[in-house]
Amino acid sequence: MFYPASLNLQHRKCLVVGGGIVAERKVVSLLLSGGGVTVISPEATELLAFLAQTGQIVWHNRRFATGDTSGYFLVCAATDETAMNTAVFTEAHKKNRIRLVNVVDVIPQCTFAAASVVTDGALMLSISTSGKSPATSRRIREYLEEKLGANSLYTLGYQNGKPERIPNQRLPYPVYLLLENRRCAILYREKTPEIEQRISLLRQCSADIVENPKNVADAFLVITELGNTTHPLTESLAQPDAGTFRTPRLIIDDNLIIGISSRNGEGSDDAAKRLQDALATQFENNGYGAFIKFLGTIRPAILNAFQTSKARADFFETLINYRPQAKTCCLRLTDATCSAECLFNWIRRGEVERAKSLVSTFCCSQGVR
Repeated sequence: MFYPASLNLQHRKCLVVGGGIVAERKVVSLLLSGGGVTVISPEATELLAFLAQTGQIVWHNRRFATGDTSGYFLVCAATDETAMNTAVFTEAHKKNRIRLVNVVDVIPQCTFAAASVVTDGALMLSISTSGKSPATSRRIREYLEEKLGANSLYTLGYQNGKPERIPNQRLPYPVYLLLENRRCAILYREKTPEIEQRISLLRQCSADIVENPKNVADAFLVITELGNTTHPLTESLAQPDAGTFRTPRLIIDDNLIIGISSRNGEGSDDAAKRLQDALATQFENNGYGAFIKFLGTIRPAILNAFQTSKARADFFETLINYRPQAKTCCLRLTDATCSAECLFNWIRRGEVERAKSLVSTFCCSQGVR
């Protein structure tokens, strides 16, 4: 499991290396959250070039060079060159000790993973399957967009086909922190329910938890109820605005995590609480965690079996959508009582061998063994 966090990026320096569509989406989300964005790339999309021309971002029209990551709060590597992305990670995290580094689609070179994000301008929803099923995450995101009449970051930045400015909506920046074996400090006077919740979440993420240490300098993150701290990645329970991140309202079903944050991090407002209650009823203990876990168990074999990302994506799309008597499985998103024969309902009912047989059949039909 990855740890859900809502970052406060107001006026914090963020670097994106790369100028393609993936980099563009990173930039849009960072600007919505008030980050000061610099892009380094010898080429850029139409929107990125427009944002540079209008002064919303700084664009260095060149390749990444040694020393470029110095001084940033958050760094994203989003080029199509593996060696370049690795160089960005190595310099940013290992040399400059920047805690928030993301290399697109390379989990071992990330300290945080991006989320599927939905926003209505006041609330920000993040969806993660801890990397086990991006296709399921996308399906849930699309469902929530329609249900809430909200937007995803994939639709922002253009109006009538033309690029437009991205407003700072002062929304939190949702991420999922990879904490396995990372030292995380938690400071408190007594174990309140809030402290207990944080410890439980850290434990589920396989973090190396240290309670009330004398020195937090070497900790990856700090959660404290004792007031402010100068640590660069801190959640301050006593003074939330003083920290650099907050833990959002959560809906959790094993590896499915939906976080709900409100503008300026006001996670206690009524709208966020009502939405949390409604989504908990729909998603918790209703089979989504088991479904995602199953897809995660077969994911390594599928990644090795198919040579291209498109072929892998198409395979998972076909598998997830499997329902003999309909074009597309609803995943019980639009029909909460659906009992159709499909992969999702088989997993819900514990018919794992039947599900494995379907995977095998699909693989054989595409010449994969």
